[in-house]
Amino acid sequence: MKITLIGPVYPYRGGIAHFTTLLAKKLIEVGNDVQVISFKKQYPNILFPGKSDKDNSPGREKVAASYLLKPLNPISWVRTVNVVTAFHPNQIIVPWWVTFWGPAFQQIITRLKRKGFKTTILIHNTIPHEAHFFDRFLAKQTLKTADSYIVMTKNEEFRLKSIISDKDKNINVIPHPIYNQFSPSQKSKTELRSVLDLPENKPIILFFGFVRPYKGLNDLIEAVNILYSRGKEIHLVIAGEFWGNREVYDNQIKTQKLEKIIHIHDHYIPDKEVAKFFQAADLFVAPYREGTQSGALKIALGFGLPIVATNIIIDPLIKDLGKQCKIVPPNDPEALSEAILQQLQRSKLDNKTIKMQADQSWNQMVNIISNC
Repeated sequence: MKITLIGPVYPYRGGIAHFTTLLAKKLIEVGNDVQVISFKKQYPNILFPGKSDKDNSPGREKVAASYLLKPLNPISWVRTVNVVTAFHPNQIIVPWWVTFWGPAFQQIITRLKRKGFKTTILIHNTIPHEAHFFDRFLAKQTLKTADSYIVMTKNEEFRLKSIISDKDKNINVIPHPIYNQFSPSQKSKTELRSVLDLPENKPIILFFGFVRPYKGLNDLIEAVNILYSRGKEIHLVIAGEFWGNREVYDNQIKTQKLEKIIHIHDHYIPDKEVAKFFQAADLFVAPYREGTQSGALKIALGFGLPIVATNIIIDPLIKDLGKQCKIVPPNDPEALSEAILQQLQRSKLDNKTIKMQADQSWNQMVNIISNC
């Protein structure tokens, strides 16, 4: 089967680039002929909230790609359509997560449809987190052009159906697969904690990824404060670049006198450094207040960590894990603190189980794409 995949891959950083790269590789592994069209440039510098949108660190997963697309350059849209047309794919997959790409994707998909090609939009977020007034309109204009859809939670299916007018279009719900591509560190847990300046014999919980308000870090800090006030010296590692006002979190930590037990690594964590944070931790916590899913949570599963997560980002895969993942309501630090204590009693999964779960999750995604 010939498949075209249009989206960010190496050297672009972040969860969507990780996902798109791995998806291309998995599709190739089962015998598909895959064409990857990526961005020549993603955002104008003024619109990107981080320090850089690229990660050129060694050891990252790579896939052959044509870097053609500039979302603000209509000439690049035409070039993309011409290159895809020449490949003549059976299936075109377009990831969707922010409306900034809307005009470009709308035009590309529309022009390809006129040439007889069918397109599936693989939706990470129907509407962006922290949406603006215009996002719903831009999402509708683009999403209605697709022939079919892949979403990763039932909540996202409901959001999609509230946007598109044709409710009878083919919508496939399949959970976000587990990430297990990060090479493990050869250092022991004790050595890694020393590298990160963490105590050797205290419980360590991890918050990982871009720090944005909807992810509920304030609630997690409050949960740590509750535990600390009850004599539980649990250390929290916050690893990721702050997108927004870090001072809000610093003030909360200072007011609650938690400086000695909260460790902040305020920078993007390149692939080569990911393993040390997850291998040094005892528990991963995703205290999301809003959102749809968490790529960081799927990294944690790839390292076998026990998990506490709010019901905002729960999908069937997570439910199937049973006691490995404790689910709590959002905006509830008290429930979060109780779940943290409970899950710290659990052990990490063994490598064989991790690999089996990861392989099954990607096979489900590949099979869905093959039958769209």
